[in-house]
Amino acid sequence: MDGEPTIGPAPAGEETDHGRLGHGRVGIIDVGSNSIRLVVYERASRAPLPVFNEKVLCGLARGLDATGRLNPQGVELALANIDRFTTLARNMKVTSLDLLATAAVRDASDGQDFIREMTNRGINAHIVSGQDEARFSGYGVMCGMPEASGVMGDLGGGSLELVAMGRGQLGASTTLPVGPLRLMSSGRGDPKRTVVEAIENVGWLREETGKTFYAVGGAWRSFARLHMEQAGYPLHIIHHYDVPAEEVRAVARLIAVQSAKSLEKMPGVSRRRVDTLPLACLALDRLLAALKPRNVVFSAFGLREGFYYQRLSEAERARHPLIAFAEEQGADWRRFDLAPSEIFDWLTPIFAGETEAERILRIAACHLSDISWNDHPDYRAEQAYVRVLHLPAPGMSHRDRAILAMTMAYRYKSDAKAGMLDTAMRLSDNKGRTFARRLGACLRLAYNLSGGAPGLLPRVQLRRTDRELRLSVPDELKRSLGEVTARRLESAAEAFDLRAVIAPS
Repeated sequence: MDGEPTIGPAPAGEETDHGRLGHGRVGIIDVGSNSIRLVVYERASRAPLPVFNEKVLCGLARGLDATGRLNPQGVELALANIDRFTTLARNMKVTSLDLLATAAVRDASDGQDFIREMTNRGINAHIVSGQDEARFSGYGVMCGMPEASGVMGDLGGGSLELVAMGRGQLGASTTLPVGPLRLMSSGRGDPKRTVVEAIENVGWLREETGKTFYAVGGAWRSFARLHMEQAGYPLHIIHHYDVPAEEVRAVARLIAVQSAKSLEKMPGVSRRRVDTLPLACLALDRLLAALKPRNVVFSAFGLREGFYYQRLSEAERARHPLIAFAEEQGADWRRFDLAPSEIFDWLTPIFAGETEAERILRIAACHLSDISWNDHPDYRAEQAYVRVLHLPAPGMSHRDRAILAMTMAYRYKSDAKAGMLDTAMRLSDNKGRTFARRLGACLRLAYNLSGGAPGLLPRVQLRRTDRELRLSVPDELKRSLGEVTARRLESAAEAFDLRAVIAPS
């Protein structure tokens, strides 16, 4: 029926094109062992932007190992909420909706009965195999972190998916039946021994030691929140939270032996996770003991984003997620006709020698550089800084966030105070702070010089020498310069430790 969501993923191992997702909102219902979640994304894009995200804990896998069947109360709760989710999706005019059922449904003897209930409701659902669950979760990490290289682990209520990754490719993968909810109700003896034996039997892990471990899943995100609270970390954004592995292991071992009552008293621990968090930490500790990674990076992207990502066109997947986000969201914030590409090209000569990471940040900054034009003038720098620091954008580390946020502050105010920038200062280094100040000052100069009009910047060259930041102006444009332009050139030159010069071209 026209206007109704279409449901049903590509067959395992196949990739569908961007058109399969349509041009409207994209929805995914994720039926896990412990929770059911609906996520709706604004559009089919390299940078998935959630506009709706709701989770319900149903506990479908409770008692699964003992009975071989889904928890009846969980099924009743799940069906009621799936009815609600599909209604919400239609009301939000979702053009593509997929239901993905993972470990609990695929392992239960009545899993197919559950899927038939979906069919009876007009939902074309799909049971995701263990292999595909690992693959989708790996793609999800790559969707949010294109540079990811190491091992991804996605811990759900019923299973742990592991996959090697690097250079944009997925390697060996494994699914293990050691999810916390399953371990709690299995009656198979010591959970620690079960986890240790399962991990030791994964031979390919020994070939991936010493790399980065990427942690995915609600229980490990809860651990990350707890760790942030304990460490006094200044930015409560889980995605790309990067912690030394030994530090993670020390905290995980501590949490693994805590009682539910003790955990309830700890800041940052969700009451809904107090039962499963110790077992999740046990699995994390044992996995890190086997892998011996340098660091652990937590990812907010996983199965859903990976399923979404593999359905994009090859051209769309090739885009950098931060640049895609900045292009799409920056267009909504822009007030002038001056194209971000024109600003970027104008600034390129004076940023010669920048790293690839800096180039990506400079592109994003050019797209976001008019983000606070409609805020009160006295608060533009502060609003731009806070907004960019907290953007729901993939493809940047916390250090990158700090640099981009400081760039926006300096774009609106040349003497942005250190107190206002405290969080970004803590998350960055001297090199990043210098880059941010230079880029922000140059963006400030570009807007003053051009007045937001296209075509002027290419006629006025900005060049850098060992001693000077030189603005070369043709005779016919000398009247376009003013005292403010000179001051902003001085500010940009100061950021480079150079002398400002205005000369005829």
